[in-house]
Amino acid sequence: MSYRPNYAAPRYTASPVRRTASEPPLSRLMIAGLVVFIMLSLVVLLAGRLPFTPQPAPVTGNTYQQSYVKEARKLLSNYGYTMEGKVHIPIDRAMDLIVERGLPVRQ
Repeated sequence: MSYRPNYAAPRYTASPVRRTASEPPLSRLMIAGLVVFIMLSLVVLLAGRLPFTPQPAPVTGNTYQQSYVKEARKLLSNYGYTMEGKVHIPIDRAMDLIVERGLPVRQ
């Protein structure tokens, strides 16, 4: 096998690419893409200029106030038992007991 060029060998000649009837020419595809790009750009540019007033969405279901705050206030303002079986008292009563008895002090 030799790496020298063989000038006697026939040279490659590219044959023209033939399109079928269903394939559109590349220029038509590029023009269609450009038209779509321009239309989308105009929509984006004009979207900021159109008057739009956002409407608040109606709140449905449990809200933070209903699900967390009311339950916590009910727990902190009543007597009852915890899940471990301990007794809990209202915050106001606990503060009165602290004022009356004082806090424990180390010696």
